[in-house]
Amino acid sequence: MLTFAALALFARRHDFGASFLRDTDLLRFAPLRRIAHPLAVVLRTLGCALFVLTLATGFLGNSDAYANLIVTMVWVLWWVGMAFFCALVGDLWEVVNPLPTLYRAVVRAIGCRESPGCAYPAWLGAWPAVVLFFAFAWAELVWQDKDLPRALATALLAYAALSWVGMLLFGVEAWRSKADAFAMAFRVLGRFAPLEMRSSTPTEPARLRLRPYAAGLLTNEPVSNSMAAFVLLMLATVTFDGFHETPMMDRIGTAAQTSRPVAEALFALSSATGLDETQWLYTVLLLLFALAFVLIFRGVGAWMLRLAGSSNPGDLNAMVWSLVPIAVAYHLAHYVSMLLTTGQFIIPLASDPFGWGWNLFGTRGRAVDLGIVSPAVYWYGAVVLIVVGHVLAVVVAHVEATRRFASHRAVLLSQLPMLVLMVAYTSLSLWIMAQPIVG
Repeated sequence: MLTFAALALFARRHDFGASFLRDTDLLRFAPLRRIAHPLAVVLRTLGCALFVLTLATGFLGNSDAYANLIVTMVWVLWWVGMAFFCALVGDLWEVVNPLPTLYRAVVRAIGCRESPGCAYPAWLGAWPAVVLFFAFAWAELVWQDKDLPRALATALLAYAALSWVGMLLFGVEAWRSKADAFAMAFRVLGRFAPLEMRSSTPTEPARLRLRPYAAGLLTNEPVSNSMAAFVLLMLATVTFDGFHETPMMDRIGTAAQTSRPVAEALFALSSATGLDETQWLYTVLLLLFALAFVLIFRGVGAWMLRLAGSSNPGDLNAMVWSLVPIAVAYHLAHYVSMLLTTGQFIIPLASDPFGWGWNLFGTRGRAVDLGIVSPAVYWYGAVVLIVVGHVLAVVVAHVEATRRFASHRAVLLSQLPMLVLMVAYTSLSLWIMAQPIVG
């Protein structure tokens, strides 16, 4: 509320935020320009090597999740660690993503051209990425085999095969920019980061730009309905990840089991599919969370446009970026404990990735300190992160409004619904963080 009041009083000029949007091209400095390409090659090679090693450990290694590299690599170092790096530093996944690198290497090896087989349909938009990211969120939060090395390796290889087919049909860049759920997710997080990283493409040179945090969320590019849905799905799934560990979720599960119609429906679904009742309940609630986020955002957006006197739906979709700082802050607050504790398993696994009893680097017997973060530090750090994310979200929304609406009055009126939405989202995040974790 104080952030909104301060902006209302002191940010009246239409060029407010102009300095916020300035960036510095780091590749204009000769030393950085000389090392950028060799460093990118090294990072891509490392990314491909780790991808192949991760698959190999999943298919050939120990079936124990704690003795096999793939589980820690996928769920902790890659999904959590890469997300942290992309949000706090820059979109490193843009550089190290092994799927386009391996695809291009195979294409060159067999002497084929990289040209796509057909044009990417404009009507598809980012909807393939929306579907694939929902499937990933389901695997992370609902799938009971997510910690089985062979099952996880199979899912990873299936996604890679789907991506390679998509690249063959539509081209590498079209698939990465429209349909690759993870490239898009890390790109969304990377918009918040202070470094804009872009690897070179046949039509565009490499980019390395320094900018203020959250400045990348302000863009003149139109935001499609599918892209807005993707961002809202990211917000919904990370929020559901925290919510499904709360006592309220336990009470919802108990109520579902004791309600005869709901229990019978869940049992019928379980009998028909092989998924148990709990998995089906979580699946339905995950879907409802995503739909609720979209409907609430649309309702608040319609209110915002009406108060601002605008009828342009692009003004609404562009505002979805202003919610990203809160989501980033909640993601950091929710996962930092997991990264610092479970992430330590990578130290012994580095010496014995397959779980075969190796000790390559002498770290196989390294103990994991699960008390590395005290509850007090964790809690106060989480509160600070979420509140700072909220402040940045209000600033981004205000800057975006000043760029789109004609008068200061229209800007302020448009921000009232967004402020209500942001306060509600921030309060929900803080409430989830304050709940005891149950399993």
